[in-house]
Amino acid sequence: MEIIEVGKEKNTKIVSLKGRMDAVSAPDFEEKMGDWADQGETNFIINLGEVDYMSSAGLRSILIVAKNLKQQDGKLIFVNLREEVSKIFRISGFSSMIPTYESVEIALEQI
Repeated sequence: MEIIEVGKEKNTKIVSLKGRMDAVSAPDFEEKMGDWADQGETNFIINLGEVDYMSSAGLRSILIVAKNLKQQDGKLIFVNLREEVSKIFRISGFSSMIPTYESVEIALEQI
């Protein structure tokens, strides 16, 4: 998985992910998000439009990041989920815990 920092709007860091989020790549996501949080970033929009696979390890990393951000009064929002990833979010219950939107623009309207 590749982590691409896209930019920042409305005090929110926008990040795009590309590839597979699995046991190999999920720790990188968790570490990078932790680094940004340590630098004072607490609001994130994560674009999953180019993520074609999400394993339980990926979900675990997302949960850890979400809990850490919640302790800092931060926000974690996911956008542009492919059908496969959206299905995994629904089945796992993540879509009821973490906001998901169709696009970055719609997510920014909710902040």
